[in-house]
Amino acid sequence: MKFPTSLYLTFCSTLLLVPFAGAVTTAVNYGSLGAAGDGTTMDGVLLNEPGALSAPGNLALGYGGGTRTTVGFQTALNPVASSPFTIEFWAKPAADTNETIGPSPVFNRPLATNRSGWVFFQRGPTSGWNFRMFDGVSSNVGWDLTGGTNGANTWSHVVAVWNGSAAMLYVNGALADNTNDPTRSGNYLGNTAATISLGSYSDGANQFTGSVDEFALYNTALTQAQITNHFALASSPTVGAYAAAVLGDGAVEYLPNNPVPEPTGVALALLGGVLLAGRRKR
Repeated sequence: MKFPTSLYLTFCSTLLLVPFAGAVTTAVNYGSLGAAGDGTTMDGVLLNEPGALSAPGNLALGYGGGTRTTVGFQTALNPVASSPFTIEFWAKPAADTNETIGPSPVFNRPLATNRSGWVFFQRGPTSGWNFRMFDGVSSNVGWDLTGGTNGANTWSHVVAVWNGSAAMLYVNGALADNTNDPTRSGNYLGNTAATISLGSYSDGANQFTGSVDEFALYNTALTQAQITNHFALASSPTVGAYAAAVLGDGAVEYLPNNPVPEPTGVALALLGGVLLAGRRKR
């Protein structure tokens, strides 16, 4: 008897993410950087939260109290300022916030002064999400974009694109902001040492309470069409359809929190869906 792909992945996801007392868990990177991009999820992170994708068996990581997943510094994850890149993730806050800065679901800058790199913040429900890039001078912010919406217990798809000279913020498949705060310098300096941290700052500060899923980083500027496609594929019932798009669009770092099926398996599942739809139309 052959298990359906969805049942197999549900079983594997549960098995791989069961926490052991006092243990840390490896967040497997399925992007092209491979094991060098694996993350470390600290004890206390919830490993079996329902994920952002509709496909069966999808799980997310739940954070609170400063718990986090960290990915060690890699040059491939921190392009120089003249090179394009894209950061993508799904986040579900456990509660609304009206803080000026707010909790940080994804973080990548040095903690010391002369800040470089970037960071995301959860703002108020109608303000949405804030993306900041630093220019390497003291605590100066070079780019400051805010837009979209968020809500307690609601998933948001958040994407920031840097094209080598300007930044854009997308929320739920739509452009949310591409106009820099006029008080900011307009410059950016890629960081040369800081880790990527999911769930809080790398020291546990600005803790995000809620779930983060499907974190990905690309060394290209994704197009509006690609971003909209990713957002739409989250609703697909086909296991692996979303992952296939992320990897097909060239993710260097991809932490889906679930095993990713082989491309042939995804293709067969998609073909099966097409054939089934064709039969229903007759």
